[in-house]
Amino acid sequence: PTMFMPAISGPSITCSGRAQLEKTETEPMDIEMKTWVARWRGEALSYYLPQGWSFGVYAKEKLSGFLLAQPLLFYRGLTQTLWIEELIYQSPPVGELLLETAYKWARDKHLQCVLLEGSAGRTALVENWKHARATDEPMIELRSSRF
Repeated sequence: PTMFMPAISGPSITCSGRAQLEKTETEPMDIEMKTWVARWRGEALSYYLPQGWSFGVYAKEKLSGFLLAQPLLFYRGLTQTLWIEELIYQSPPVGELLLETAYKWARDKHLQCVLLEGSAGRTALVENWKHARATDEPMIELRSSRF
């Protein structure tokens, strides 16, 4: 896969997100209603994309994964945390590449932590990372500095 940061477009995200929904939902009306509350819906993209912390992975000019993120200030006593609002990927290697890039980017910009909601699939992506830990919420915390 080829990484483009942060050159990612709203239409490609919407198309990719909808394709992921169609893998789990069969009823067209259910799919449509879930797009109205999806984290990648239009008004969310209007907020996240200009922030400059969202990016995608393209393979053969087709979006194969993306994440939407923003920095949070003064969360849990930390000065700066990168919050990943949405992480969608077509395969575990793409998910790993997205998280690894977010982690390295946060570390480079001196953010102290990368935080995202936990799930079995997401936890599996970082189970061998020494700086990753599950929290009680369920969240996954990737420590990008010492604290």
